[in-house]
This record gives sequence, C-alpha cells and structure tokens, in this order.
Amino acid sequence: MLFLALSGCAELTIVETTPIPTAATLGLPPIGYNHRFGNSPLSAKDGFALERSLFGDRTYWEIAIQANPLKAGFIDLAKPANVTAARHAITSLLLVMATEDRNTISGLLAYRSHDAQAAYCETFLAALRALGYDAFTSAQVLVFFTESDEHAKLTWSPKDGYKFVVYDNDLAHTGLTPGPSQTPLPAPNFP
Repeated sequence: MLFLALSGCAELTIVETTPIPTAATLGLPPIGYNHRFGNSPLSAKDGFALERSLFGDRTYWEIAIQANPLKAGFIDLAKPANVTAARHAITSLLLVMATEDRNTISGLLAYRSHDAQAAYCETFLAALRALGYDAFTSAQVLVFFTESDEHAKLTWSPKDGYKFVVYDNDLAHTGLTPGPSQTPLPAPNFP
C-alpha cells in the first residue's frame, strides 16, 4: 500500500508559471513614469511623444526633457486642464538629444553650416512651445553622438536669443563625415 502511495507521487510535477505582465508593468518603473524620457510624468510623456514622432522619418534620436520647476510636472495627466497649466508653469527646459545611429549622425552633419544645424535643433524647442511650454525663460538643447561625444549645445534666453556651439569639429576626417551627396535630416514633423 505504501508502494502505491509513493508511486503516485512520482507522477506529480510542479510547474512554475511566469506571471503575465499587465499594461502598467510593461512600460513604467515603480515611480510611475519612465524617467529616461523626462524628470516628471509630464516631461516624460512629452519626451516620449517627441522621440516617437521622429521614427516615421527614420530619424532615431533618444529624447529626454528636464523641465523645471520640477513639481509643476507632477500632475494628473488624464486632466487636460492640469496638463495645460503645468506646461505653462515650466520656466526652464533642458532637452537632450542622443543617437548612435550612423544615418542620423551623418544626416545632422549634412547640414553644412552650424547655423543650419542650429535651426534644426531650434525646431525641437519650437515643438515644445507649440505643446504649451510657452513661459520658459531659459532653454538648452544638448546633442550627443553616442554616449560620450557631446556634439553641440544650443542655448536660448530672452536676452541673448539663440547661441549654438559645436564641440567636436563636426567629426571632421572621421568615417562619419557625410559625403557631398548626403542629404540632411528631414525637418521634424511634430504633431
């Protein structure tokens, strides 16, 4: 009898199941928003939207937005009035654009002048203004090629307007220097 009881146990197998992720666990860390895109739920939402809007043109920038004052962006994103008020309350912006994509790098460098590269970067600030970030008094756009090469910085203030500085000599004499027939990146078409 004992033999029959024990032989029945051999048929028993334990199956470990993997929990099925819910929609909330797929994209958001425990803090409630993806801080890779921004320093608050609002700036992360807008950074993600800007980044994804570029993919249709095969322009692969990683976008992150730091919007200050920080507490202005911690709102209920489901309430449009709160979103509008919060965007208007932002007084300082830092937008970081980074890419490791060769075509995106050479596409930006195909703008043959620094003024043309600056104008391309200015479209990102214009897009944020169009979203409702219309009260900031200072802004910066940092452009990185790979994780370590800070290519350029665009700054803006009401007093000084736009200033653009290139730090890496446009990667002259490297394999990333665009050829004469390389076309510049398309102008961003933000929603």
